[in-house]
Amino acid sequence: MKLLTPEFIYSITPIFISTIGGIIGVTVLVTDSDDAKWSSGIGLAGTAIAGAAGLAQSNKNESNVSAQDSVARGNGQKTTPHV
Repeated sequence: MKLLTPEFIYSITPIFISTIGGIIGVTVLVTDSDDAKWSSGIGLAGTAIAGAAGLAQSNKNESNVSAQDSVARGNGQKTTPHV
């Protein structure tokens, strides 16, 4: 059994990126730095965490209404779900 399957890598990537963002954020907060470094560090940490949240979202495009359901309701037209 392989440990590094595509599903495992896909699921662990957002956790890894958000951990890196958290480490950057905590490091910036506890070190003495000027305002520019503090601002850029917090911005980088926030961007990493937001990117991880974007990766963690489901990418399935499922619809609750199928083409057969539309025909069964009596309008006679097959419709495709909008993506």
